[in-house]
Amino acid sequence: MAAIGAGARLWRQFDWLLLLALTGILAISLACIFSVTHNTAHRDDLAQQFLMIWPALALALVLAGYGYEWLRPTARIIYALNLILLVAVMVAGHSALGAQRWIGIAGFRFQPSEFAKLALIITLAKVLSEKNVHSPEGIFTVLATVGVPFILIFKQPDLGTSLVYGAIAVGMLFWAGMPASAVLKLATPLVSVVLYFAGFGWWILYLLALGVFLAWTRKQNWALPLGIWVVNAVAGIAATRVWDLLKEYQKRRILTFLNPEADPLGSGYHVIQSKIAIGSGGLWGKGLLHGTQTQLHFIPEQHTDFIFSVVGEELGFAGGFALLLLYAIYIGRGVAIAHQASNAFGSLLAIGIVTMMLFHVVVNVGMATGLLPVVGIPLPLMSYGRTALITNLLAFGLLEAVAMRRKKILF
Repeated sequence: MAAIGAGARLWRQFDWLLLLALTGILAISLACIFSVTHNTAHRDDLAQQFLMIWPALALALVLAGYGYEWLRPTARIIYALNLILLVAVMVAGHSALGAQRWIGIAGFRFQPSEFAKLALIITLAKVLSEKNVHSPEGIFTVLATVGVPFILIFKQPDLGTSLVYGAIAVGMLFWAGMPASAVLKLATPLVSVVLYFAGFGWWILYLLALGVFLAWTRKQNWALPLGIWVVNAVAGIAATRVWDLLKEYQKRRILTFLNPEADPLGSGYHVIQSKIAIGSGGLWGKGLLHGTQTQLHFIPEQHTDFIFSVVGEELGFAGGFALLLLYAIYIGRGVAIAHQASNAFGSLLAIGIVTMMLFHVVVNVGMATGLLPVVGIPLPLMSYGRTALITNLLAFGLLEAVAMRRKKILF
């Protein structure tokens, strides 16, 4: 009886607002997938997505009830299995859309890179809850933990997912206590790469300004600021090599972001048509099954990477705002759960999931509206994709597991 009472008290801590936001996003997703695919060769995708929700959601609720502490001692095993799957993709994976990202087991094809996001969050939560992020050992451990899967994903190639790993690391480092200035310093090599391509003069000016900033903000010794400056210089010089490693379609996507109209019928086609679709929706939209860009299929991959253009055209500004509001509620509840978690491991676990979700939403909506480059990042819980759906629902289960075991709030 005591166990039953304890279980009942545990479920009373269930975050129903989080579930409500999740349900709303999934409902909009199914409606949009139906609208895009009902008269196409992809019409079976709706049934697959719908049928996958229920076992994944059931597994998420089991995970919520069971808890998350068992993940701490098994984090290294999860991380190792994740690396094995990523290597297996490179050896025996299936290729599609210019990338080798899928692997098949027992007739089921999935993307290990999606599950790898959760594996990385779990591993970093363990590392950051045990290591001092201000120490060289702690920073090196985090960089090594992120670096190995980052390289394996980048070589598939999957630039978008590799960027998600970097975003997760930045968010979790900040939550673990690393000052914002230090997090920005870790991100400066990326700025160096971008400015190197923007123009050699801008890059030199940036290095000079960075040197002044690092000297001004240094604590006692010169070792760390000098090291950061050297890494920035090397990153800029190595930028041409990184550019050569990118696939041709990835280069076109980056160049298209800078000037989509330069190739309106080629690499700029997706972005231009997506912007037309979203803009034509007006305030209330054209209604499901009535969007011209959507129903005439002017935008490829519209039920996956560009599903936000369906929302914009057929549900209008009101529908897009409602969807983003649901995401805001979901992310806001996630931050509150991280803040109220009973221990550091649970708090970091929650903030890692929130960071992953936030980065996906910002980048996907940004690329659909032409504000960011097209990098192939799906809109979480909205875009069609069984592996991504399972990953996000398991992440929801982990958030609820942390919420149900949060510390009591004293009024």
